[in-house]
Amino acid sequence: MERILRINKLSKRFGKIQAVDKLVLEVFSGQVFGILGPNGSGKTTTLGMILDVVAPNEGSFEWFNQMETVEARKKIGSILETPCFYPYLTAVQNLRITAHIKKCGTDNINDILKQVGLYDRRNDKFKTYSLGMKQRLSIGAALLSNPTVLILDEPTNGLDPEGIAEVRDLIKEVAASGKTIIMASHLLDEVQKVCTHFCVLRKGKKLHEGSVSETLGEINKVEVEAIDMAKLGSVINDFPGKSSYHENGISFLVTLKEDTTATDLNNHCFEQGITLKKLFTHRNSLEQEFLKILREND
Repeated sequence: MERILRINKLSKRFGKIQAVDKLVLEVFSGQVFGILGPNGSGKTTTLGMILDVVAPNEGSFEWFNQMETVEARKKIGSILETPCFYPYLTAVQNLRITAHIKKCGTDNINDILKQVGLYDRRNDKFKTYSLGMKQRLSIGAALLSNPTVLILDEPTNGLDPEGIAEVRDLIKEVAASGKTIIMASHLLDEVQKVCTHFCVLRKGKKLHEGSVSETLGEINKVEVEAIDMAKLGSVINDFPGKSSYHENGISFLVTLKEDTTATDLNNHCFEQGITLKKLFTHRNSLEQEFLKILREND
């Protein structure tokens, strides 16, 4: 797997505040890498340094195996601040201005607007957009030059639930197209739903780094019970969506495969003549692991 970014002992101090402290990280091609931590943990400062808008005091970083910085920046799209467009111009007009600044073509503007779900509103003024739409247009602007890497700073911050869902789905879609995404967030649930890998920062120090799936372990367990437990055990054994199962006292604890849901298991049991009298889903959460990581590093 190609290494996209290497950060080596990167540090930044603002007066008496150590914003980032000897940070070491690696990001590889195809990852959706979340930099997770509370406000003031150094997330935005880290993104600023790797984008060359904040000068580090110590350490170094390299993009694409020591590619020259100017050339590397051409392969990176980023959003570090809140959406900033001309309010009285349309989406198309704003993206044309962005393309001019980035010195990239404008032939893909309509395709970009379709990708971010704004094509039908392409001729409406920016000031008429919801916060979620404004954020989606920002992501569209970052995608104009067809970058290899997309960097997002708190992409769902301040959005309502609908806006969060819209931006989350867009990030997943962009990642599925093969782009590497690096995003900073303090919203644990969003990192769990979107990211493949993450690190935890606190007061500028890295406390943890790893893949989301490995950190959470088995995250999709279902506890089921029926009147005829012997038959239920046989039915579960024949269920193709199970990863494993075992008897748990008076019930069965079933670990489901990644793309399988409790509904699938319930339907399978019903089709085999078993009506479940208990179905309870156990899900590990990144919040639980996050708090555990903080406790272990107190």
